Amino acid sequence: MKKKQNKSILLIVILLFISCESMIQIDLPSDQINTENVFKDKRSATSALTNLYINLRESSIYSGNTQGIGTFLGLYTDELQDLSNSPTSDHFLFYNNVLEPNKSVLSNLWNTSYSHIYAINAFINGITQSTGISDQEKEQFIAESTILRVLYYQALTQIFGDIPYTTSTDYKVNTKIKKTQHIEVLKFIEQDLLQAVEILSYNYRSSNKYYPNKAVVELMLAKNYLLQKNYHKAEYYAKLVLNNPLYSLENDLSKVFKNKAKSTLWQFSNSTVTAATYEARNYTMFISSWPYKLSTPLLNSFSNNDLRKVNWIKEYSPSIGSYAYKYKNALNNTDECSILFRLEEVFFILSESLIYQEKEKEAITYLNIIKQRAGITLLPNNLNKENVLLAMLQESYKEFFLEHGRRFFDLKRNNKLYLLKTSKPNWQDKHALLPYPEKELLINPNLNPQNEY
Repeated sequence: MKKKQNKSILLIVILLFISCESMIQIDLPSDQINTENVFKDKRSATSALTNLYINLRESSIYSGNTQGIGTFLGLYTDELQDLSNSPTSDHFLFYNNVLEPNKSVLSNLWNTSYSHIYAINAFINGITQSTGISDQEKEQFIAESTILRVLYYQALTQIFGDIPYTTSTDYKVNTKIKKTQHIEVLKFIEQDLLQAVEILSYNYRSSNKYYPNKAVVELMLAKNYLLQKNYHKAEYYAKLVLNNPLYSLENDLSKVFKNKAKSTLWQFSNSTVTAATYEARNYTMFISSWPYKLSTPLLNSFSNNDLRKVNWIKEYSPSIGSYAYKYKNALNNTDECSILFRLEEVFFILSESLIYQEKEKEAITYLNIIKQRAGITLLPNNLNKENVLLAMLQESYKEFFLEHGRRFFDLKRNNKLYLLKTSKPNWQDKHALLPYPEKELLINPNLNPQNEY
């Protein structure tokens, strides 16, 4: 009994530590944790789940800070230009495509993601074993936490390829687990989402859209089916979201990244009432020695009359460069939250799924809605499949720059990463996958073989 109590207490300590705003790094336990007495009621479970959301906002790959994939993959592709010129900096390594397995940035990206996945698995196990929470409440908690786990796995498998997939909290097992093939990871994700979509409703648990609802899961399913090349199902779920009366496009582009935007499906809460989003703090140039600026290829992709350029890009000075101005409140923020999913993405999912079903004209219709809102020339209806695909990727480039690695994921999913060779001298085909962290290969030889790098 004492051993069980100690293990339960250990889990509580872990959840408390990872809930701190400073996101203190901790080591994982060396044995499976029995959690049957940890979540005694809805209140304690809600608190633990909130900690998982804080993890996502503060220190995950989805954070808008300097260590998130918005920054890293923006440098890795052609959205940002590194200004540090420091050969040892993480940003320099990504920008110049010279990542090697022994670099700490890879270990940090990997370890942070898997420690968060571990915490989610521990939460799910604890909720499952709880005797003080109703079955209906358990379903809600498990559905939300499963969605968080899906976010990590779906990004990790696109970045690294085959990865360990586990729902276990047995650390000894997890350190020896073999890689799961990329397509199998996607299928596990699909099954998790299909269960969650049956549980959640379209009603939000918070009026501020801080927690995912059924429409969020439908959007995630559509993205998953794009990756699986199941274009019919991607179209089906994307249209469910598009036809949902809860959402509509913001025709005023200055309002797209406001916390009351009609197009937002899911956004993060801020750490305090007036805290700025990480994106505003990260990308807004305050001084001339800022670590990065928007790339020349990105800036050149916009026509001067593109309303997105007018509203979402700001010049620091002609000699220094321009920066992302999607989030405008770097100080005294009262009306912005970091947006994870917005309706505009559905238009691109639909377009892509239709292109691969030989429905180019219908795809053009959805792309032109986005272009019309931006105030730029529409696409003609007679473009062939390849040209519509390229037009879609170019439009996505301008619409979603610096939003959670969308540029990298779009090009990779459509086998177009080679397009980066025109603006990235060091780009090679092997850069489609990041190398596994060397430390992880030493701990777990089952991760071999190493990705080419």
